[in-house]
Amino acid sequence: MDVKVKNDPTKRTFQQFIFPFTLEGKMIEKFVEKLLEDNFVFLNLKDMEQQNQFYGGHKVSHRKLEKYFMPYIEPILFPGNAKQKEGLRRFTKKLDIDCTFESPYLNTPFIINSIDIFICPFHIGMMNLRVTLPEGLSHNDVLYFGDTFRILEPIADDEEKTKVGCRENQYEQVKDFIFNELLPPIEEYIDEEQADPTYFGSLPFFIDERMYVISYTAFPENRDISKNDLFRISELNGYDNDGEPYIGALNPDYIEKYYQERVYDRWGKETYYVTSMYHFACVTKATGKLEQELASEMYGQHFYTLLLFFYYKIVLLKLAHEHSQIDVEKDQSDTEQLIFMITQFSAKYLFTEVNSTAIGKELFKKTDETFRIAPLYREVKETLSYLYQNQDKLAGKRSNYLLQILTIYTVVSGIFGMNLYIEDWKGKLSWKAYMDYTLYEWVAVIVTTSGLIISGILGFIFLKKWLQEKKSRKKRML
Repeated sequence: MDVKVKNDPTKRTFQQFIFPFTLEGKMIEKFVEKLLEDNFVFLNLKDMEQQNQFYGGHKVSHRKLEKYFMPYIEPILFPGNAKQKEGLRRFTKKLDIDCTFESPYLNTPFIINSIDIFICPFHIGMMNLRVTLPEGLSHNDVLYFGDTFRILEPIADDEEKTKVGCRENQYEQVKDFIFNELLPPIEEYIDEEQADPTYFGSLPFFIDERMYVISYTAFPENRDISKNDLFRISELNGYDNDGEPYIGALNPDYIEKYYQERVYDRWGKETYYVTSMYHFACVTKATGKLEQELASEMYGQHFYTLLLFFYYKIVLLKLAHEHSQIDVEKDQSDTEQLIFMITQFSAKYLFTEVNSTAIGKELFKKTDETFRIAPLYREVKETLSYLYQNQDKLAGKRSNYLLQILTIYTVVSGIFGMNLYIEDWKGKLSWKAYMDYTLYEWVAVIVTTSGLIISGILGFIFLKKWLQEKKSRKKRML
């Protein structure tokens, strides 16, 4: 659908692209070692030199990051060292390399400032790529770049005409550019059982092979920002198949409703924040120090809050997916581990209050609603309740069966053993004496000795299973 829009230039734009993937549990720490070998640096808020190393000339205040989040969130987002597996460990590599983007409707240079790898609990990995676009690039071009570059692997025919050039190399897929040019080989670290074989690294419970976009766009002061503009920004509506600017909706009432649900306009007419299922953006006409501060927040406080909600969504979808993959009656061990994982996530990671400011709570309430965190959590809680009920029933049945067997052994061995031949075992008994036993005495011997053997085996199996489950629960989570 075409729409008449002004192709206004932007003052400056940067974008970040997040891509989640699953990690093989046994390979996670080897992956960490590989990242460090490849000149990735662990983010430590105590290292003040890192404040302006990775953000294309912008500075992210570590002290503001610490104060912005609630005390129980800080250890999750900012673990103290690379060995603290219960947090979202961030490893960053500074790049600042010049690249080119070629497509049917846009040819432009851009800069890759840096790349992050987040190693998260529950075997989740996330890549974040920081991109700076040229100053003065038109708004339509900015939207088109974000919508096109986030496609890791093309599906439609019109998506197959994009090329990315870097360091004298040229790639026809963004996936190949990122995972061959910017990252060490990571195929061996990805969980192939979880990954969708159709798309590289995709999660079977997540959307598709497209990255999530976080963007900051600064407009000239005289540029009016309309609701249509904000809708296009939220949906990344750049150019249509004919290369014309377009908007994905024509009904003013629909756009108005969308605006109310997805746009945070506390500083309306100057600065807006918009959110959707695949884009979070700050659009502003601010100038001077305020503009620099807004840009810094998109790399700092706002980025980490969005990242946390994004992580919540992924883990909740993962837990729901794992429930759909197990047979509750047959996979007892997997069921118990899933109960443990849901309980741990609810208790240690999922919090309704994330940051300590009123603005932050208002802003990311819309993100929370867009990502459907509350409905997903309700589904997971219902799953937990269902699993507990089924585990109680199955455990009760197993206990009854075991109790019946042991009762039979106890009664029979008691009657036969104590009353017939228990006195014989007080002294030495030759093998010939056994030959004189009656049928009932042989029954007593077999029942008693088999009872002792079975009890020993059951005790050994229980101890072994308990130790394995205790070990595997941690492995499934960290």
